[in-house]
Amino acid sequence: MQCYWLIAITGFFDFEFLDIDVDLEGADAVGPLGAIAVFINIGQVPVALVFSLIVLNFWILAMLMYFLPISAGGFINGVLLIPALVASIYITKKEVEPLKKIFQKRKTVDDIEHKVLTRRCTLMCDLKEGILGQARVKQKGASIVVNVKPEFKEESFTKGEVAFVFRKDDEKDIYYIAKSLSKEEFKL
Repeated sequence: MQCYWLIAITGFFDFEFLDIDVDLEGADAVGPLGAIAVFINIGQVPVALVFSLIVLNFWILAMLMYFLPISAGGFINGVLLIPALVASIYITKKEVEPLKKIFQKRKTVDDIEHKVLTRRCTLMCDLKEGILGQARVKQKGASIVVNVKPEFKEESFTKGEVAFVFRKDDEKDIYYIAKSLSKEEFKL
């Protein structure tokens, strides 16, 4: 853990030779580790922080085993490390709950939703009621491509038309769009 934080601190100084890119196949796979990750809110709070809290809690519990009326070291203490690890995961879950709110507020600043809502988008395909399409929202750097549907039933769009991103349906992860007013219509 100390090695990780030393590398993270040197990352503050931006040493590019320490950059490591890891591609994990099936990172979203459900399994025992995936279940633990969901349980302790990994993804809503940075992994490094959650892992550091687990290690810190585990270390504290391991140090408290010194006060148990058994001799230090040996098989029994080794077996007691397993419940200490499980207890440290539960303690970390409780510690991460208030941090979740802090990181959600921070995330919303850079969140794609806030870069897309109330912006103009360009349709990438023809779009009618009941049909899902895609639109491109221009920004500095790469454009953002989002799934869109018409907000109003009577509206239809053609490829290349400019529309206004009206709202988002969080459950379906779809943005609803409406006709964008031209400069002449806006003046009226």
